[in-house]
Amino acid sequence: MAAPRNRKPGRKPEATPGGRRAASGKDGREFVAEAEEILELMCTDLCLLHEQRHGEREIDPDLVHRLFRSAHTLKGLAGLFGLDALRHLAHRLEDVLDALRLGRIDGRSPVVGLLDEGVSTMLALVSGFEGEDATRDAVVARAENFLAELERALAEPTGASPDGLAAVALDPSIVRALTEYEEHRLRENVGRGRPIVLVDATFELTSFEEGLAEISGAVRESGEIISTLPSAAAAGDGKICFSLLVATDLEPSLLARRLDRANGSLSIVHPGRPARATRPADPAQSPAEPAGAHASAGGGFDASSSGAATGPGAEDRRIESLRSISGSVRVDIAKLDLLMNLVGEMASQRTALTGIVMQLSADPRTARIGTELAKIHKLLDRRLKALQAGVLDVRMVPLRQVFEKLSRVVRRLRIDLEKDAQLEFTGGDTELDKLIVEQLVDPLVHVVRNAFDHALESPEARAVAGKPSIGRIRVAAFQRGNHVVIEVEDDGRGMDVESIHRKAIERGIVSADEALSERDVLGLVFEAGLSTRDEVSQTSGRGVGMDVVRSNLAALGGLVEVHSRKGLGTTITITLPITLAIIQALIVRVAGERYAIPLSSVKETLRLEDHRVLRSEARELISLRGTPLLLRRLADEFEIADAGAAERGFVVVLGMGEQRLGLVVDALDGQQDVVIKPIQGPVRQIRGIAGATELGDRIATLVIDVSALVAESSRRREAA
Repeated sequence: MAAPRNRKPGRKPEATPGGRRAASGKDGREFVAEAEEILELMCTDLCLLHEQRHGEREIDPDLVHRLFRSAHTLKGLAGLFGLDALRHLAHRLEDVLDALRLGRIDGRSPVVGLLDEGVSTMLALVSGFEGEDATRDAVVARAENFLAELERALAEPTGASPDGLAAVALDPSIVRALTEYEEHRLRENVGRGRPIVLVDATFELTSFEEGLAEISGAVRESGEIISTLPSAAAAGDGKICFSLLVATDLEPSLLARRLDRANGSLSIVHPGRPARATRPADPAQSPAEPAGAHASAGGGFDASSSGAATGPGAEDRRIESLRSISGSVRVDIAKLDLLMNLVGEMASQRTALTGIVMQLSADPRTARIGTELAKIHKLLDRRLKALQAGVLDVRMVPLRQVFEKLSRVVRRLRIDLEKDAQLEFTGGDTELDKLIVEQLVDPLVHVVRNAFDHALESPEARAVAGKPSIGRIRVAAFQRGNHVVIEVEDDGRGMDVESIHRKAIERGIVSADEALSERDVLGLVFEAGLSTRDEVSQTSGRGVGMDVVRSNLAALGGLVEVHSRKGLGTTITITLPITLAIIQALIVRVAGERYAIPLSSVKETLRLEDHRVLRSEARELISLRGTPLLLRRLADEFEIADAGAAERGFVVVLGMGEQRLGLVVDALDGQQDVVIKPIQGPVRQIRGIAGATELGDRIATLVIDVSALVAESSRRREAA
């Protein structure tokens, strides 16, 4: 992993009674950002480690060593800020990883399975660094409980049984020069039957680095360099000798031919068991892993595409990865928000400038000036769009990091519920605004937890239903226009529509005489107090989750829908805007007031007078290409007086997911790029308002919350 940034010299922050050091706000934010970066890398590496320890491949020693270095770095960082609980926890995890890399703990020991909880606890400690004392104390208590659990696990026999080195024909002086870790790697490779060879090479001092790199590259293509040592052999003037202790996957004779081309020679110190005569297969072609350990390439967890790969060129990929990390700059999201606001204001002024150009061009006396100004305006418009796209791109992060957290949640659920499931990911490279991703984690965790606990049957029940004994949960993400769609699909028992309807009637959510479609009934699972489960467990069943999921997603401008077939499974579909920072908006007028509607949710616009309006039970509808379209008048929604004539105006057809709604307005004023800003005070409580923006004339304009209007219309349709 990348080393932490160099800190400016100076005195350490002073210790506080609570065990933290008094740090300035900037120092504290830098600590949290750096610690979270280390922990995120550890989470990624742990996902790879769990894939390898549950599969048939050998655990990559570089991966374990990288985790060990991460824990060591975090321990030092916590010590700098006087975070004793974090420092102690990082130190114990460092001990576990050190024992794992030295072979004292077997890679499939239950102790290794506890690393997830350790990293999760450290994340909680970092998040609570500047929080309230009560919250921090609770997290510290959690850390202490975890340490006690870790100590109990460490007290159990590990089952590690390293092989001896008696069969290795190495000079005793070389064995004494090996570090403990190198000696462990030698034992591991001997135990796995790999041939061990000693590669000797002599280099000119002037070209030593290039020569060693050439030899190392030839060796790494087919094995592992256990140690690189200076040789005691006579080299001659201006030369230097080195020896490389290598475990190879090739027949030593084939490796010798490669080394001849690189001016190296080898001697066999351990023949090993018969090896294959070709290059090792790509890790991606390794045997399939057992259920529960699989994650598809789209989710970003396949070891063959990660820094943990051990095949040809893996070292080059690791070096390139480190270069890319060292070439990055960490930027506070607040600074990006400020930059985005400035870009938005420039976009507003661009709109005002457009009007001025049109006025000048229309007047014969100033037409020439208008033409020249139009050229400048066109160039400015291109540059501003490029700047806007660049700032938006910086804010985007892949959903892979959310998938990694879901993977940890499921691993914990396997332990807590003593049930297994195969978790699959696709679309991990799909990107969303960082602020949306941060708010998406909790709703998505709840949906996946529900699928694991509620939907998936026991192995016995699945066998009776003719299903595989282990259930499957698939999380897929993909972009659809200006939205990102996330689907959580399971192959469990599905939802019982009749049972949901009956419970909704019992709880007074709907009345017994209401006629509801199957889709409407399934939508009731998002109502507060309604659970699809009869028993309450520690994980779920109280009916206080899915309504929060819906409200949290609505706050992000998103929509959640459910599709289910009894006995076959359920799919939860979440639709979210790619960003809330700066958007294209359709400007409309109602009673002389302007409103902005996110253009990503606008499917088309119609003239109301061109369609016959049908009225039924206080509802208005029109037929759109043979399909009924429910109408909502924006004037009625916000109780605006003096709106336009009832039969005139425009219909803005809005769409979120599969749902459609026709919003009736008086006039359309064109499109603009706008920055949505939050509203403080009573107005923020009004349903259907997402925020406010300023247009070119500096007058505040309300932004319509399309997801709230569409969801409310769906509920009204159910009740009608």
